[in-house]
Amino acid sequence: MCGRAEDLTRAIDAAVKAAAAPSPRAVNTAEAGQTRRRIALWEQNDSVHCSLLGTCASVGDLRRIARKVGIDIARGTPDYDIHGHFVRLATMDTPFTRAFQKLLDQRFEGALRRVARTPCAQDLNALWQLMCERGQVAPAYWAFMTHSHVPSDLRVRIFGEVHMLSHLAGASFRQKSVEAVALRDQLQEEEDRARRVEAGLKQALEARDRELADLRATLARLKADQAAPAPVEPRGASRDLTRRLDKMERALQSARVRARQAEARATELETASARRATASRPQTSASATTLPSVVALQPSGARPERAVLYIGGLHGRTERLRGIAQAFNASFHHHDGGVEDTPQRLDGMLPSVDCVLCPVNCVSHDACLRAKRMCQKLNKPFVPLRSSGQTAFRNALAALLRDEAAAPAHPDEPEAG
Repeated sequence: MCGRAEDLTRAIDAAVKAAAAPSPRAVNTAEAGQTRRRIALWEQNDSVHCSLLGTCASVGDLRRIARKVGIDIARGTPDYDIHGHFVRLATMDTPFTRAFQKLLDQRFEGALRRVARTPCAQDLNALWQLMCERGQVAPAYWAFMTHSHVPSDLRVRIFGEVHMLSHLAGASFRQKSVEAVALRDQLQEEEDRARRVEAGLKQALEARDRELADLRATLARLKADQAAPAPVEPRGASRDLTRRLDKMERALQSARVRARQAEARATELETASARRATASRPQTSASATTLPSVVALQPSGARPERAVLYIGGLHGRTERLRGIAQAFNASFHHHDGGVEDTPQRLDGMLPSVDCVLCPVNCVSHDACLRAKRMCQKLNKPFVPLRSSGQTAFRNALAALLRDEAAAPAHPDEPEAG
């Protein structure tokens, strides 16, 4: 098997060398005239013409040369048929072949000069590599294959490399075709996604425009309502009415205070009268029937007990404040200002007390304002305290007792003694 493989390899190498080698006619011509160092296109080996025409010229070049030399090409002729026809024609010395030779000599004049100036085989090999690296495959291939001083082994290698380039180009074309199909599918998918996104954005914009239109309409209605003239009362009548109302409220408040003081004074006088009557007639039964309320009154010299409501404050001082209230003959009621007791509980506590004390530094605003409004409604004293201390509580109770003591005497009060 190994011997057969080596024989096959040698046969292939011989065929490639025979294909790339110049024809015997070109060799004889070169030996006859040393000044001619070029190999004409029709002098090349038959297997080289296909790669020369396909690598160094395009189908458009073949069509132009054909028109120039009078060859008529039917419309719609495939490129492969045109290439095959002129490959066969290039093996002969014809006007087309000479025109094609002239076209490529003019187009690749620079490459021809560079190869002609390079006689050494090693330098020629380096020049071929350099021109291929720079992408000058077509001019280098034409120059190397048409110069007779290029060594045969280099011509064989160049022919093989160009032949393989055609296969690589075909493989690259197939790969690019697959990639192009994938890119087209991806592009179509992206376009579909873009259309969906655009449709969603369009719907969102339409919804936003509708919302803006509704807001503008609402704003226009509000402006129209604000611009409508409201009924305006005469300024003078309004000021007079306000002054009258304030004056009546002050008078009502004063009347309530005087009535409360008068009621307290009347109760004290009634108690004093009952004591004197009881002391003068201790055995009379009529006195018991005449003054039935004397039994429940306070002893001589004592004030009637007052109920005091204390809202807020510190929880640890409640018992101390209760003791101070008892010293003033007052019952002490407490509401924590909203910590545990609800503000609504004040509605049931306020009607049963005589006055309300509230330290403003230790109470909720809701409970304080609620108590103040109810005191105004029930005509009860509401005393805000600066602090939650015992001194402020004691001073407030003393001030309330002084106000009651300073109340005007009842007109029916008998003189003392």
